[in-house]
Amino acid sequence: MHSSLKVFGRKFLTIVVCASAIMTVGCHRQSNDSFYGIAWVTLTSEPGATTVSATTPADFVSYVVTVDSITLTRTDGVEVTALATPEVVDFTQEQSIAELWGSATIPNGTYQSATITLDYTSAAISVLVNGVPTAATIQNTAGATGNTNVTTYSETVTWDAANALVVSPTYASTSAERLSINFDLAASGYVDTSGATPVVVVNPFLTVGQSPSDTKLIRVRGPLINTNTALGTYTVYIRPFYDEVNNLGSLSLFSTPNTVFTINGVAYTGTAGVTQLSQLSAGSTVTAAYTTLTPSVDPANNAPAGTFYPVYVVGGSTLEDVYTEGITGEVIARSGNTLTLLGSTLILNTADTFAFETAKTQVLLGAGTLVTADGVASLTGLSSDSIAVGQRITARGLYSVLASGEIQIDATGTSATNTGSVRLLQTQLWGSLNSLGAGTLAMNLASIDDYPASDFNFAGNGSATPTAAAFTVATQSLTVPSGTAAGDPIWINGLAAPFGGAPPDYTAYAINSESSVQLAGGALTAPGTQFCGAGSEVCQPASIRVLYHYGTGGKTAPFVDLSSAGFTIDASDSDSAVIRIGPETIALSSLPASPVVIPTTLPVTTTFAPQYSIGNPVTSTITPSVTTSSTSIATFSNFADFVTQFNATVTPSNAVKQFDARGFYNRATNQFTATSMNVVL
Repeated sequence: MHSSLKVFGRKFLTIVVCASAIMTVGCHRQSNDSFYGIAWVTLTSEPGATTVSATTPADFVSYVVTVDSITLTRTDGVEVTALATPEVVDFTQEQSIAELWGSATIPNGTYQSATITLDYTSAAISVLVNGVPTAATIQNTAGATGNTNVTTYSETVTWDAANALVVSPTYASTSAERLSINFDLAASGYVDTSGATPVVVVNPFLTVGQSPSDTKLIRVRGPLINTNTALGTYTVYIRPFYDEVNNLGSLSLFSTPNTVFTINGVAYTGTAGVTQLSQLSAGSTVTAAYTTLTPSVDPANNAPAGTFYPVYVVGGSTLEDVYTEGITGEVIARSGNTLTLLGSTLILNTADTFAFETAKTQVLLGAGTLVTADGVASLTGLSSDSIAVGQRITARGLYSVLASGEIQIDATGTSATNTGSVRLLQTQLWGSLNSLGAGTLAMNLASIDDYPASDFNFAGNGSATPTAAAFTVATQSLTVPSGTAAGDPIWINGLAAPFGGAPPDYTAYAINSESSVQLAGGALTAPGTQFCGAGSEVCQPASIRVLYHYGTGGKTAPFVDLSSAGFTIDASDSDSAVIRIGPETIALSSLPASPVVIPTTLPVTTTFAPQYSIGNPVTSTITPSVTTSSTSIATFSNFADFVTQFNATVTPSNAVKQFDARGFYNRATNQFTATSMNVVL
């Protein structure tokens, strides 16, 4: 194993305390099934990091911790463990999706809070410093480092009494509750890059909501149980993240005529994909569906529910097999049939490891390499020549370590035990618009998937080497959002042109401006056929990140004129205060005035339902227990209630250390409409 890797054992069998195996077995089980209901538990994260210096942002490129369990507390004081199967999670990979952790069987009743336990004893956190992924030193808020000090954290989230979790008496998925765990990375401590090695001060901040991640696709991974070609459905055991042994419930998914299936290197659409799945071995064929959840309500008991409609599905050897190992990363250079990757996640089946690699890695291509594009059925005839610099990929092949110490994956596909393959993943460009033409645009490229353009050597992408200052994009039938002028920020979601085929350098499947990329909602369509919304994977809600002095006790009055109508931020003595929209950074000090922050007018039942939270998030202990009522988060859906809690909680001895809000920033009016706020005490 390469010495620079942080390695985690993966194939461990654990006890699932209250998670159903096939929605039929629960804990505290009584003879009458009506004593239990079901909850779908998802995990997602909000991207970014808060840095001590606003002028040198250093976002996370890996944030690997173990999620131990989630327990629920009923209003009568009864505690129930919903899921207790530890899973190793890289939360930077959960920013554009929500992962279905499991389907939990839960006793009936009304629940007032949830407690999530995280284990940092083998954590691996890296940040991007001047374009270089760099492993960070992990430190707790008291200044101590190392796994004897940064250990197990338990966080309790108390729900708004008006929106408590009510579990109804049924096992039917038509009445399943939804629990969405959201890890706000930017509100979970801060990054200090002033020294030779970056330091991450850990103070994890999570919230739990009773609504789905409607603006993010939900990833449902697991082995195939059965299919129904007549109904166009298939069922899997839920085996989340990179788990190889645990089945945490089961789920049926309903294909649509537009669902793209990529199975064993071949793309299918709709019913043809389900038919192909039906020919594969149940129990051993692993699939990953990237799906929407269409909410509904069961009229019999007024319980929320929903139907999972996959946008695209990856399965068979295209996803994983027992012969090959996997790697995901950014192609930053290509020489002949050798790719150089940066920011790689390595999955070794045979060695039972999952790790982030800060050093560069290699992938070898050949005539036998199977190449597919996730979620795009219209691209045919793909080969190793389709992979260019600037493309994010997942490759599978044979693992080795070169004499130089560099990791290599041989994806040439030269034998029955080397079914070499590469998946082209949707990749995001960010920069400023240069000019528009017929079916094309030119941009000044600043970053690719948040890695600076200077990291990429585009030699070989075309007969002339593309330049970041004049990067060309084929827009197909898409239009640039109205009002976008030369010099304005622009977001492109798509795929790099085939190697040697530029110009154009890229093909766009979605185009967004600074305004449109922040907006949530929209009808369900395939990825790339709309602006930001369900299924697009390109949402970049703006965030305000303010860091007050952790070492000197924070700030007692961070908000000016706080009322139920909103407030302005007093950032005059903050460590850093910025607005971030994806890679774009706007220092509050550069604005003519501090932005006005107002709560959203969206009702609780809509996409991006409002959630306002305040509290001291965690206690760090050797054993996972919350010891005092002060180490908890209070969450509200009504902003006026949040204001009341803020005024009652914030004191000189309990000051605000950090503030993070998500929503929409209007540069013209200097107004920020917040759909969520997290205040860290």
